[in-house]
Amino acid sequence: MNDPTGLYWVCSAASWAALGFKLPGLWREPRNPMRWSVCSTLLLAGAAMFFAAPVAIARLNAHTGVPNIAAPVVYCLLTALGVSSHLLITYWRHPVERARPVALRWIGAYSAVLLALVVLFALGDPRVERRTDFDTYYATTPATGAFIVLYLVALAVAMTILARQVAGWAAVAGRPWLRRGLRLICAGAVCALGFCVAKLLAVAARWAGRDWDALNTEVAPALAVVGLLMSALGYALPVGGEKLSGARDRLARRRAYRALFPLWNALRAATPAIVPPARVPWWDFELRLTRRLAEINDGRLALRSHTDPAAGPTARRLGEEAGLADTELLAVVEAARLRAAVTAKARHRTFPPDGGEECAGPIGGADGIGELDWLVQVSRAFAASPVVRASAVEAHDPPARPEADPSPAHHRED
Repeated sequence: MNDPTGLYWVCSAASWAALGFKLPGLWREPRNPMRWSVCSTLLLAGAAMFFAAPVAIARLNAHTGVPNIAAPVVYCLLTALGVSSHLLITYWRHPVERARPVALRWIGAYSAVLLALVVLFALGDPRVERRTDFDTYYATTPATGAFIVLYLVALAVAMTILARQVAGWAAVAGRPWLRRGLRLICAGAVCALGFCVAKLLAVAARWAGRDWDALNTEVAPALAVVGLLMSALGYALPVGGEKLSGARDRLARRRAYRALFPLWNALRAATPAIVPPARVPWWDFELRLTRRLAEINDGRLALRSHTDPAAGPTARRLGEEAGLADTELLAVVEAARLRAAVTAKARHRTFPPDGGEECAGPIGGADGIGELDWLVQVSRAFAASPVVRASAVEAHDPPARPEADPSPAHHRED
């Protein structure tokens, strides 16, 4: 892989952007260990990718004057990332009282690993700077080789546990966005495990006198990039996805509010009293929507005595002839009944209270969602359905009834 600095830093930025999604939660709950685990995992992932870039390696080595000092920095960050990921899952899956002892054991074990990495690097004292092939170049040196294998094994163990536990949790997670995020985290952990396996194979090949360096310099970095991007997206998805769904729902409700206007306006014109004089604040959209639904229902009730009993059956017949069925047909029938009632009221015509066909449309639950969808369909049919228009025309000018056949068959011969 030619200089991957740009790609590494893009991944680092992605991790820190995901961290930005999580920081407000940490700010609200600063004593929540799970939130600390999520934020530390994303912080460490971004830092590891940032310092793993060849340009960052060169500058870090140059500024400290220690050849390859970037290696223990990056490898310790990766090892800390492994334990942080495990702590995250521990706090996700268990209550704090149960998770804390497990977390402390893992912190103790990986602290020992970090100390061992520093000691092994110092004992190995690698003098030749290697920015992209450090692992294979020093694979056969005793202390530095052990340093390399230790960090890869420690990271592989953490990623294996992470993938297994997250996969099990994703199978039973109830919230869709959480389930998708967990699956991405699991896929990212599998890629990280592949990163470790590729590097270990390249190191083992050097021990056997073979050259599989491409696994170290080409395959492993690609897996690291893909895995980190998937993990960062997975950590951000439960929060970002819920916000996206909420924005989409709000947009749909605003469209529904506008779609109700033709029906609401006709009912308001027919019965102005359904609209209270007090105005609703423009910024309180949910209150405006609730009020529009209430005013439409009040208008429907106010027109009951003006509903032509023939309007419903006529619209049903015309709708069935047009191929309509189910909810679409019911909406057209209700729209035709309301249009006929508006016209009848304008002409001061009334009908017996028990003569109108009752609406059979789905009104929905207490949250008003089903009612909103239903009245939107009625409003759209009221404004634009050719069946509603044809029903109004037929009611205004009904077809002539056929006269009785005056044939001799209807007369008895004397």
